[in-house]
Amino acid sequence: MTLLNLNKMLRSRNVLKTDTKTLHGAAMNQGIVLLSRSEKFASTLRDKIDIGQEVSICDSVEALKVMLQSSPVKTVLVHLDALTISETSASRFMSELNDCVNDASIVALVEKDCPPRLSSLAKKSASVCLSIPLNFTKLNQFLSEDLNPVSELAGFWMGLPHKELHGNSRSLVTFTPEMFEMMDEVTVAAKHDVTVLLIGETGCGKTYLARLIHELSDRRDERLCTVACGALPPDLIESELFGYVRGAFTGADRDKEGKFAAAGPGTLLLDEIDVLSLDQQAKLLRVIETGEYEPVGSNDTEISQARLIVASNYNLEDLVHTGMFRTDLYYRLNILKFHLLPLRDRPWDVEFLARKFALDHSRTHSIPLREIDPAFLDALRRYHWPGNIREMENVIRRAVLYCQNGALRPNDLPSSLRDTVAPGKWSVPGDFHNGFHANRGPVAEPQRNTNEFMPRQTESHAVGIANTPTDPAKNLAGDGSLNGQPVTLEARVDMVEQRIIEDCLRRNNHRRKETAAELGISRVTLYNKMKKFGLMG
Repeated sequence: MTLLNLNKMLRSRNVLKTDTKTLHGAAMNQGIVLLSRSEKFASTLRDKIDIGQEVSICDSVEALKVMLQSSPVKTVLVHLDALTISETSASRFMSELNDCVNDASIVALVEKDCPPRLSSLAKKSASVCLSIPLNFTKLNQFLSEDLNPVSELAGFWMGLPHKELHGNSRSLVTFTPEMFEMMDEVTVAAKHDVTVLLIGETGCGKTYLARLIHELSDRRDERLCTVACGALPPDLIESELFGYVRGAFTGADRDKEGKFAAAGPGTLLLDEIDVLSLDQQAKLLRVIETGEYEPVGSNDTEISQARLIVASNYNLEDLVHTGMFRTDLYYRLNILKFHLLPLRDRPWDVEFLARKFALDHSRTHSIPLREIDPAFLDALRRYHWPGNIREMENVIRRAVLYCQNGALRPNDLPSSLRDTVAPGKWSVPGDFHNGFHANRGPVAEPQRNTNEFMPRQTESHAVGIANTPTDPAKNLAGDGSLNGQPVTLEARVDMVEQRIIEDCLRRNNHRRKETAAELGISRVTLYNKMKKFGLMG
């Protein structure tokens, strides 16, 4: 396959994506900017910062935007007090700030008189939140490091097709081609006031995606309410959704608004919708179609303004066939349906998520990390993750808490996970060829094997994470080098081509005839490429 044909194929499949701002942001960011309306505070801060860099001052988000356009920076310090948001809302201020700041880290400096809502949003959006009076030793330490997790993980994007969605406080990144189309469709769906259905196993990120959809919508400044239908007694679900009036039932001594009313013009997430009774499903269908509902015990019709997102752990079509779910409601919800793959079907996302969670929890618990053992990552890739992403985050949190000497090792994992790989059979790095691992094991196994390609962690030492000298993850660095030597364009194309062939083999259950047909190449060509990339099992 020629380079031209490969590029055409990648673009036609919509999997080739190069974000130069993401890949090179760490190299470009150099300075520090302070956003503050207090000249006294700005002057004091400038005198106290001692890291050998100039601190620029601005007094508004608009001025910050102009400054960032002319000179990219490493860190944005935001002074938050009673005067910060002026006549705008806290949500609008933080939204504009996040839209303005792309590659730089945000450090929130919070005064005692800072509005609670603004402080709460800052804790979600900022890389670091520090209370005033400041501990300048701690601040200088933070400013001396690269606090941007995107920069620390930038090596994962180098040469690997991926898709990204970014909201105000959360982002979704995937390297799984089967999810690329869904990511594009979610972006479109979020912008329109239509009901969205999310299907996926427990822990695979449905609530996270629902919140991201809310942040990508025009309702991002409004409230997001969540109802866990499965956690409520069946006879209380209706009153929880629609509210009730005084005297509606025993114990109803006052009026209470339901979640539809509480959400207002915002977004309402109904999780585990499959537990609703047929009568409750009929009332929900009426709300979706007309917006009308009556609180329990009331004859007055209310109108819902909320945008609805519903989620289920089960395939609702199967429940329709068994008579447990209304056909008309299913087809009303099925207009915009997104299926989230379980983590076991997203092998290329496992290491990225593991490193991201390790970075997050090392900061949360102030535990410095300097190394991740390849065997640690190897065990994560072999595990089947019945609890999906939620389980992985808890496993990584536990590992960070138990790690010794700043190194994550297999012994830091729960015994159930360590047992997935027999002692003495941890993967041993093989040789490299043109920037990828050449000594792969059999690809016919349903789980990704020990020598899965592992994108390299960048050289940033913000939390001290590095790789051991024998770590096969030491692949492409953030500057596009391999072991300090420049990597050719051919090497990068080989790496992407290998990734596409592997994914295609997996989709076709490793049948070479079907794989060659999907790729548009002969079986002989496919055989030669599999041999070249060490994919012969």
